[in-house]
Amino acid sequence: MTDIGSIYCGAPTVADDVTLIANDPYDLQTMINIQMDHANKFRYTISEQKSCVLKIGDKSEHSWYMNDQKLNTPINATHLGIKRDINSKFGVKEVVPDRIQTARKTVYALMGAGLYGLNGINPKVSVHMIKCFVIPRLLYGLDIIRLTKTDIAKLSVYYIQLLKQIQHLPSRTANSAVLVLTGQLPIESEIHKKMLSLFRNIADNHGSVERSIAQRQLALKTRDSESWFIQIIKLTEMYELPSPIEVLDLVPEKANLEKLVYNAVNDYWKNILILEARTKVSMKMLNVDNFKVGVVHNIWESSGSELLSVKRACVKAKIISGTYTLQADRAKFNGNRTSSLCPLCFKQSEDLMHFLIKCNSLEGVRRKFIMLLRNLLNDKINALLVDDLFNFEDNLLQLIVDCTKFQFLKQLWTTIERLSSSLCFGLHQKRTSLLL
Repeated sequence: MTDIGSIYCGAPTVADDVTLIANDPYDLQTMINIQMDHANKFRYTISEQKSCVLKIGDKSEHSWYMNDQKLNTPINATHLGIKRDINSKFGVKEVVPDRIQTARKTVYALMGAGLYGLNGINPKVSVHMIKCFVIPRLLYGLDIIRLTKTDIAKLSVYYIQLLKQIQHLPSRTANSAVLVLTGQLPIESEIHKKMLSLFRNIADNHGSVERSIAQRQLALKTRDSESWFIQIIKLTEMYELPSPIEVLDLVPEKANLEKLVYNAVNDYWKNILILEARTKVSMKMLNVDNFKVGVVHNIWESSGSELLSVKRACVKAKIISGTYTLQADRAKFNGNRTSSLCPLCFKQSEDLMHFLIKCNSLEGVRRKFIMLLRNLLNDKINALLVDDLFNFEDNLLQLIVDCTKFQFLKQLWTTIERLSSSLCFGLHQKRTSLLL
C-alpha cells in the first residue's frame, strides 16, 4: 500500500471519482478487487472502459483486471481534469499545454461577445471577461502540481499575448506596458495566490490526511526538497507572510489571511513591474506611478463602448507604449539605411514630438484639437499653468500622450484623454491618407 511516513494515502476519493495508489502491483490488484466487491454489494457500477492504470516509474510488465476485463495502461490519463503522464519527472508535463489549449478554446467561444482586438469591445470589458471565464480555466489545477520555469514561461507568453491581442498591440510591445495598461499582474502572481489560499484551507481542515501530510513534510523535508509544502515556505518568505508552521499552529480567519496574501502579492509584483517599466525607453511617456492593480489605464477607462472610440484608443495605446512606428523608428530599425526625415514635410526627423506637435502638414488637424484642449483648461485651472503646459513642447507632448502625470489635472483626466485620443487618431488618419 502507499504511505507517506505513517500516513496512509492510497485511496484519495473525490465524489464519484475513485483513485487507487500502490507501490506493489499485487497490492493494487487487491485494492481493485475490494473496490469491485463493494460495488457489487451495494449495486453501483464502475466502468471498466473508463478505468485505467498509470505505471509511473515502473517498467515491468503487469496486467490488472476488473470484472475479468483487462484494464488499459496508457501513457497518460486525465484525473479530475488534470492530465497525468508516465514519462515526465513529476507526471504533469502535459498539464500546462492542456490548460493553455482549454483557455484558448474559451477565448474562441467568447469572440461572439466581442472578445478580440480592433473592432471588438473595450479592453476594459475584455479584461473583466478574461478574469471571469478564461483565467479560472487556464489555472485550474495548477496550484496543486509542481510547475517548472518552462511551464511558467509558457503560461506567461500565452497570457501576455492574449492581453496584447485584446488591445490590438503588436507583439514587440513591452510586457510591462501591456500589464500596466490593463491593470494586471504577471500570471505567476495568480498561481501563487491560489497556492497560498489552498494551504490555508488544508491547515483549517483538522483531522484530514492533507493536514497530517503538511505537518510531516514541513517538519522533515529540507530546503532543497521538491515537496509542494517546501514551495509554500519559499512563497511565504518571498512575500513576507506568516510561515506555514505558524499558520498550522494558529489558523487565521480566512478573510483576514486572503486579504493579507492579496495585498502582499500585489505589492510585490507591482513594485517589480514599475521598476521594469522605468527601464524601458519605449515607456518613457507612460505614467507607471499611477498604476493600480485591477484598474485599467485612463486610455481604456475614458474610452466608451462605441466602435470608433475603441479604434481611437487603440491608436493611442500604440503611441503610449512606444510601438507606433514613425520614420525615425524605421531608420533606427534599418541601421540608418533609411532616412529619418518626415515623409510629409521633409524638414525634420519624424519622431513622436514632430508627429504630434511640429509637422506643418498635419497642422490643420492639430490646430482644432489643441484649441479645444486649451479652452477646456483655461476654464478650469490657472492661466499660468495653462501657459506652462502649452508653451513648453515637452509638457504639451506629455499632456497629449499621458495626462495622468499631471496630478493637478486629475478631475479633467477623462475629458483630456478623449480629446487627445481624437487628436492622435485624426493625425494618424491624415498621415496615412497623405502617404497613400
